[in-house]
Amino acid sequence: EKIGSQMAKKEFLEATRGLTSSLDLLKGTLKDVEALGEVRSELESRSAQLYSRLMEDLTAQIYVEATWDVLQLQRVGSTRENPFQRADSGRNSSDKNPFSSGSGKKKDGSGKGSGRKTGEQLKARRLLLEPGTSSGSLLTPAEEDDWNKILNDPDSADATLGPAHAILIDMECLALLNKLPETVESLNSDLQKQLSQILSRTSQQLAESGRYPQGDKRLLPQLFSAVVAQLQRVVEAHRLAAMAGQKAVVRNKMDQARLDLAEVWSRVQSVIQVLLTDYLDFKSSSTLGSLSLPQQSANTFSEPTADINSYFVRRKTARPKRSSLFRFDSSSTALSMNDYLREHVESDKEGAKEDKILVCPADPHNITLIFNQLMQFIQEIEKALKVQPGAHCTLYAFLMDYIKDVFLGQIHVDISNSLNSASQSLDAWKSVTDTDVLRELAVSRPLLQSTVSVWKSMAELGEMMGTLPLYSHHFLTIMCNILMQYKEICGAAYRGLVQPEAEDKRIISAQWAKDEDISRFLKSLPNWNTVERESQSVEETAEEIDQRNAKETEMLVQNLGSSDIPPHEILSDPAQLRSLAQLQESLDWFAQSVLKFARGLPTGSSTGGGVGKLSVVSVVPPLPETTINTLISLAKEFEELADVCLLVLHLEVRVHCFYYLMPLWRGPGGGPSQFSGGPDSTDPSNEIIQLNKDLLAVEDALDSSLQPQKIQYVFEGVSHLVSAILISSAATIKRINSNGVKKMCRNIFAVQHTLTASITGRRELALDQAKTFYELFNLTPKELLTSIVERGAAFKELDYMNALQLLHRSVAHPDPTSLTQNMERLSQILRGVVARPGVTV
Repeated sequence: EKIGSQMAKKEFLEATRGLTSSLDLLKGTLKDVEALGEVRSELESRSAQLYSRLMEDLTAQIYVEATWDVLQLQRVGSTRENPFQRADSGRNSSDKNPFSSGSGKKKDGSGKGSGRKTGEQLKARRLLLEPGTSSGSLLTPAEEDDWNKILNDPDSADATLGPAHAILIDMECLALLNKLPETVESLNSDLQKQLSQILSRTSQQLAESGRYPQGDKRLLPQLFSAVVAQLQRVVEAHRLAAMAGQKAVVRNKMDQARLDLAEVWSRVQSVIQVLLTDYLDFKSSSTLGSLSLPQQSANTFSEPTADINSYFVRRKTARPKRSSLFRFDSSSTALSMNDYLREHVESDKEGAKEDKILVCPADPHNITLIFNQLMQFIQEIEKALKVQPGAHCTLYAFLMDYIKDVFLGQIHVDISNSLNSASQSLDAWKSVTDTDVLRELAVSRPLLQSTVSVWKSMAELGEMMGTLPLYSHHFLTIMCNILMQYKEICGAAYRGLVQPEAEDKRIISAQWAKDEDISRFLKSLPNWNTVERESQSVEETAEEIDQRNAKETEMLVQNLGSSDIPPHEILSDPAQLRSLAQLQESLDWFAQSVLKFARGLPTGSSTGGGVGKLSVVSVVPPLPETTINTLISLAKEFEELADVCLLVLHLEVRVHCFYYLMPLWRGPGGGPSQFSGGPDSTDPSNEIIQLNKDLLAVEDALDSSLQPQKIQYVFEGVSHLVSAILISSAATIKRINSNGVKKMCRNIFAVQHTLTASITGRRELALDQAKTFYELFNLTPKELLTSIVERGAAFKELDYMNALQLLHRSVAHPDPTSLTQNMERLSQILRGVVARPGVTV
């Protein structure tokens, strides 16, 4: 009765000593007393009950009481926004606790025997544990010193002071009962099950009352952190139990039995492997290759491909059918993984798999959420196991095999699908116009869906360089591969826009932009610098703008002024120009983003820090400069293609000017004859009307696709070119009268109004020059020559010669002698008269 009463009060040490001393007496001096047989049997029965009760309490102390602190600290430290645990979700709030029966603990969890601490005690304890101590410690340094003293005097242990004391008492009692070998065997056999229950309990608690709703991936790092902290406590509890057991064996001279901490760490690694297996989706990942995703993509997009071919993938040769990229079914990792999973499935109860609670769906990419935490825990395991340098624990090997054989394979498949979609999907060549997306990407103009998609792949790889730093070089290499493949896709898109179907045809602007000499010449002009400047702080004068455009206009007139331009040599569809503008803007942004990222990567000689969305944390090790230089070189190739697109747009508008104004210049029958009509023929020429419509259509196509400084580059200088073309037209116009002068002035004003009011927003003074030139035709040859003497030369000698010849052709009875005299007089005047600034005579 006394022993029963002590057991009820959890006075295990007193009960055990009383029981063992009585049994020793009955087995010793009183062993031959038959009358005491029933007493002996009763005491042996009580001994078995006590052993069972002690094992129950020891198991509770190691797996529940030792880990309860972790969850309670989460609860005490939580706020309303961080309800890791509900107020009523403590293990005593329901009957789900497997150790609650007969435990004698009070409902509030802080009564006698529980060793649990109140909120204030826990906060203080956390402050004591944090500086320089392991998160798995059950005792503060000062408490550990006291506990080590109590090891030699179990009577001074107090179970109410926490699981460390309770474990010491339980191990002392089990040693007195000479049951340590059975205890160790029981603990070892129960270890895997108990650790798995920790995982299950924590998962359920987070799923029911976590900070985020179930299914949110942000719950996974919380789950991992909480599980690891509890596993650390379990290992620590086993360490204390092993120390207490060893002391008790020596003190009581009982049978030797030792808890093997290496075995505990082994089972801990197994549980983490189970967690990883649950959340990393090994099963579906290991058969990725059988999905034939590239083929699926090709089938899915077979219809839209026909539509997009007209612009982007025209003349693209059919690719051979691809085989599966990856198969892992027969790899060593997959085979060992299958054996591993089979072992656990067989050991679990029937239907346990269906009942498993996951805080978020399984996904190979989940590894990035917990990799750094996992590596820290692996380092702790290897330190505890005293693993030799160069060697690693089984969890490390498990993780590395997964990343190498499954996760990286998944990355390759994802990238392959993304690139296939970028090249074949109709939507990939649509623009992203969602303002939230554009704001997130820090752009003001729509980007191509394919570019955004590829950039997101790059961004994910950049983030993985921070979360999986061991593989940062591998991810960098994948980035280079992505850029090489996407460069080919964009090159095909560009060719689809600017190359006609017939091999013998050409687009003038595209041919010129591809010519290295012309491209170098155009980029050497001051106009190109305006593209590089985001905003011009100094407003240029009309003279400065005129000088900037003079060289280019001269080159264009020399090259295009003497040749016919058939309709198939221009890009007449504004939709094509819009697509080209979107391609240019997307490639330019993409190139700058990649360059910004690449130049922020750490190398052997410098430490970098990525910028923008691809931020790389400081844990990224130095990367090979050759690979980084390859990335930079590839980014510059995108920049070059973007430049080519912009040059094509710039040249295309100018080619359009020649195309539409050519009838005015070269007209049928040897020259235009529409400038010598009656009063009713003074309306603007049809060619000018067509040009204005075209310019407005081009501007409308580009306005929403290009940045303002690029639109400025495309259209600035058009007025200079139109002015030069119209002035040069004087050489081919058959005749002109006052009505023709009015008509030409209206032509000039129509172009000037279109450019000023709807496109450039500034008065195009270059066209005033053309108007001044045609007003000369209101004068006689003599008056024209006199004006040069009085006002100076405003035009080139060739322009004045053309003017005199047109005036000569326009009179009823031309006199060749008079023309010769006027030409000689012009030559004399120009050699004796100083020309106006900026005019070469």
